[in-house]
Amino acid sequence: MVMKSLQMKKISLFLCFLLIFSLCFWQACTAKTLRSQNFIIQYEELNDSYAEMVSETAEKSFTTISGALGQKPGNVITVILTSTEKEFRELTNGTLPDWSTAVAMPGNRIIISPLPGMKMNLDRILAHEIVHVVLFDAAGGNFIPRWFHEGCAETFSGQWGIQGRLYMTWKVSWGKLMTFDEIEQVFSAQGADVTLAYDQSMLALKQLITIGGKKVLSEILDSMRSGDNFENSFTKATGMTVREFEQVYLAAIAKAYGKRTLLTIIPSTWTFILLLAIVVYIIKKRRNKRLMSQWEIVDAAENIIRFRPNPPDEQ
Repeated sequence: MVMKSLQMKKISLFLCFLLIFSLCFWQACTAKTLRSQNFIIQYEELNDSYAEMVSETAEKSFTTISGALGQKPGNVITVILTSTEKEFRELTNGTLPDWSTAVAMPGNRIIISPLPGMKMNLDRILAHEIVHVVLFDAAGGNFIPRWFHEGCAETFSGQWGIQGRLYMTWKVSWGKLMTFDEIEQVFSAQGADVTLAYDQSMLALKQLITIGGKKVLSEILDSMRSGDNFENSFTKATGMTVREFEQVYLAAIAKAYGKRTLLTIIPSTWTFILLLAIVVYIIKKRRNKRLMSQWEIVDAAENIIRFRPNPPDEQ
């Protein structure tokens, strides 16, 4: 009786192994691959034309991004196009929030959800994730602050129009700008202002280019690729510390988007404040949902890129 039981267990284990092997073999056979100069596009239940569009879009973005950052990963970037939300959640181990649509991962990989109703934003989403992969590769695993990561990603993928300017003016007027440390911790707080974190990061990056010139980004990353940390690399390229630069860029934002600037244009301050409050409310509701879908969550997942090995010190 015992022998029969052991035989049954062996047979069951063999059948399970055979089933798993068959599923893996079936997936390998059904998966499609499209190769280009810098990318490998992997997909299954999707049209070839869509994969070709992704490949062409990725190559165009890569040319701009690698040229601006002066960096090119040593290996090609793999873009995995999932056909269902379930597949996307499984490949990311269920570590991402429901609103997430794409993520950059270690090993020069990007995983993209089916993007329901968002395929028109594919170019921006791809560019955003490509920037993160390029930065992570250049850093060699060393810490890059989130304002720099997201500032680069937004600069080379975003479009900042009148809505963003109005929202920034509102925040400046009420003295509610974030510090770099607050941006670093923004997602660990309930009700965090993701929109402001993105916008400030982008403005910080633009101010950095204004001060250091177009080559300042590549100079910082070249130094990091050689093994130096971000703080030292930043100081070498700019001649100032990160904290000194933070004060400079915050002052620049306050000057560019302060109340006095608007009062020279808007005849009625109270009318302006009322209209701005209404506009900001609408903007924040719409933009938060769209922008948050492009931010990689890296809190505890081992397979997601860690922007920082430990949480920043409490101030």
